[in-house]
Amino acid sequence: MPTNSKTNEPHKLFGRTNYAIILLACVTITVGFMLMAGDGSTETDFQEEIFSTRRIVIAPIVCLTGYIAIIVGILWKHE
Repeated sequence: MPTNSKTNEPHKLFGRTNYAIILLACVTITVGFMLMAGDGSTETDFQEEIFSTRRIVIAPIVCLTGYIAIIVGILWKHE
């Protein structure tokens, strides 16, 4: 493992901020999938709720925001 020449400590791949951003992004993605969850339609019973704004618009936007935040967390330059 490479070491830091100034302090002889192991060089860390990510900083504390990176991990915080990635953790927050994972929580955001989980919330997005929870917003998408619900009962589906069967052959005998049609649920109109599967076409709700929450499931088709809001939840995918929340998930996409989380995925973008993961990319930001990985690319964020730490000190």
